[in-house]
Amino acid sequence: MTKNSVVGIYANTNYRNEPCCVETPHKADTLNLKSDGTFSSEFYGDGTYDVNYGLLNSEIELHYEYEMGKAGYHTYFSNKIFEKPKIILNYDLNHYYEKVE
Repeated sequence: MTKNSVVGIYANTNYRNEPCCVETPHKADTLNLKSDGTFSSEFYGDGTYDVNYGLLNSEIELHYEYEMGKAGYHTYFSNKIFEKPKIILNYDLNHYYEKVE
């Protein structure tokens, strides 16, 4: 993954599995990663993100505020050949954001 390939709009469309984590959306949501290191989402609200660009895997950490204070969510990208980039929310349940723009 590169900075240009990370930036964009991601949609969570496969959220119907039994919720396992309160940190992930279990309803339709769109995550907009902007080039200035900020993001917006109905589920997470507005915040910032950091990406650790690795050779095999790139990781992302979302930083945002919620009713109890500051929070963060750490996960990784899946960028397989012939597939759109995905931000994995739960690998076992096939729960992810997929890049749409």
